[in-house]
Amino acid sequence: MRDTPKASGRSTAGQTGQTSATDALREEILDLAIGPMPGWGTGCARDIMATLKSDSEPFPCVFAVAAAHRGGLRFGFVEDLRDERTWSVLPDILATYLSVYQSISRDTSLVVFFGPGEGAAGQDNDDVLSYEQRFWSILSYLHDRDGEPWPSDIPTDTDDPGWEFSFRGTPIFVVCNTPAHRRLRSRSGPVFTITFQPRWVFTGLEPTSPRGAAARKVIRERLARTDEVDSTPLLGSYGDPANREWKQYYLRDDASVADSCPFHAGAGRRSADTAAGKATVETPRAMAGASVAGASVAGESVAGESVAESARPAPTEPGATGPFKVVVNQEQQYSVWPHGRPNALGWFDTSVTGSRQHCLDNIELTWADMRPRSLRRRMSGHAGAGSSGGASSSGGAPRVRSGRYGVVGGPDPAAGRGPVATSSV
Repeated sequence: MRDTPKASGRSTAGQTGQTSATDALREEILDLAIGPMPGWGTGCARDIMATLKSDSEPFPCVFAVAAAHRGGLRFGFVEDLRDERTWSVLPDILATYLSVYQSISRDTSLVVFFGPGEGAAGQDNDDVLSYEQRFWSILSYLHDRDGEPWPSDIPTDTDDPGWEFSFRGTPIFVVCNTPAHRRLRSRSGPVFTITFQPRWVFTGLEPTSPRGAAARKVIRERLARTDEVDSTPLLGSYGDPANREWKQYYLRDDASVADSCPFHAGAGRRSADTAAGKATVETPRAMAGASVAGASVAGESVAGESVAESARPAPTEPGATGPFKVVVNQEQQYSVWPHGRPNALGWFDTSVTGSRQHCLDNIELTWADMRPRSLRRRMSGHAGAGSSGGASSSGGAPRVRSGRYGVVGGPDPAAGRGPVATSSV
């Protein structure tokens, strides 16, 4: 988040205080982030949290509101909506979230923000129909990189009332928000956003249950106050013979939908072994037993804590050929992975690709503090409840190697209604 200074009269102490507050906010968001977070990510997460916690204008989706208040939200970030090459981080973000979501909270959602690339966040010129095409392309992209078969109990026909988008064997309710939505304000946001809510979240909230009926009544009342057009005829209940789940995923600004669903579940999948990341990989010099302030970081103990062997890639032969890419895990530790192979669970792409040596050299400059982020947070006294999902900040830790540490991002997006959508009602 970038702060704009006053023209004059601001003390150094005031600037320092503001910087500290900004850094503290970024660290709080990092505690809830899965995968790398760009510079513009702090503003996106800040705005959505403010929207969901607003008392003056209650947000329609009571499930998302509950997740915000109870620490159940997790955030993911994709650098460029238009550049499919940057989407490669998305399957890893979603897979990592699905591996832990039941341990987060019964009220939980994954909110993924898509950046504008070289453009200014929040100044997107795409119209609602263009965004609609991108949305279904992204779901198809995820489906093609799933690596697991479609769940046997979920129909593949989108015209079946039991259909639901699924990934890694988990049925998920999906909703999209865009900057182009104006009249349908519950589907509006400063950047293109997709929210993933596992079907498990709605267990016990069926329309026939008292809690489910009460929640849906509140959602519909809030929608009537928020939106300029009535979308409730399209918002059905999962499994209802008259309901088609896909119609709730992307609503146009006049509360209409496409004539047919563009998504098709296919049988073709990469092998489970490949998708799970069972491929050998180079572990950089920095992870090969180097000691930092007495802490070993090669699967050994780090200040008394173990780094799980399964959480880091296995080394390749030194003479392995490329190309390669630099990957980063939840604890902001870096490694080298063969380009084009799916990542191991919990590891995410960075923008660095090239020869093995180029990747290792980049890590030398980037990984300035080898302590895991959670350890740095505890040592600085700022550990948060959601620290299991962080990425990309040094947390103010002392530098132990020359070079810059962290992920460089673009400007904050324009302020506006946070992009979280209405759930199935």
